[in-house]
Amino acid sequence: MAEDPSIAGPRGRGPGSVTVFVYGDYVCPFSYIAAERLRRLQRDEPLTVHWRPFEIHPAVPAAGLAVREAGYPPDEWAGMASTLEGMAAELDLPFRLPDFVANSHQALQAAEFARDLGPDAFRGVQEALFRAYFVDGRNVGEREVLLDVTAGHLDREALEAALEDGRYEDELRRASAEAERYDVAGTPTFLFGRFKVVGAAPIEVLREAAAKARSEWGAGSGGSDAAAETRAGEAGEPEAG
Repeated sequence: MAEDPSIAGPRGRGPGSVTVFVYGDYVCPFSYIAAERLRRLQRDEPLTVHWRPFEIHPAVPAAGLAVREAGYPPDEWAGMASTLEGMAAELDLPFRLPDFVANSHQALQAAEFARDLGPDAFRGVQEALFRAYFVDGRNVGEREVLLDVTAGHLDREALEAALEDGRYEDELRRASAEAERYDVAGTPTFLFGRFKVVGAAPIEVLREAAAKARSEWGAGSGGSDAAAETRAGEAGEPEAG
């Protein structure tokens, strides 16, 4: 099954591979940027990525809220949009910050549903959710929108049944408790063994953290390489977390 960062060492799959746990959300623009940076880092780094759900706007209703209603001053939102557009441009990544804040609770459950189907399904749903919100400006907090966005990757009726019976609620609660245990307070947060990186860090910062984790493991001071009965590990290789 999956690895839990509490007992997993920095070694991932394959020789010299490093495991990184990423706490992110599909309505966090910095998580969207981080996902692409991790994908690029994986091109030349043996890296195993495990995305973990971290809901950043639990109080926002499914219908979403206008930026001002969500507590963001318009000038602050505009400044963040400008910063993010610059980051996205450097990656040739399509991006448009929506003018509303969405709730991600059901989207996070949909991703967990996809995780159970395997890494390809998870990767596809993750990319679809990010694109729907940060490129197409769709409200992934609304059930019908979510079902439509994920239709190319998931069986619509099966996903709707999973959302109705709340089968992934426990997993979201477990991930929340796990995040609290590791002092994760925002998204994205990366855990490379005992090395933590917070925010949409540049690729070189992520590379350095991976190197430190790999070096520590090689020196014999890393954590256990055991696996726990949690769900974190199957999220890997989206990479986009």
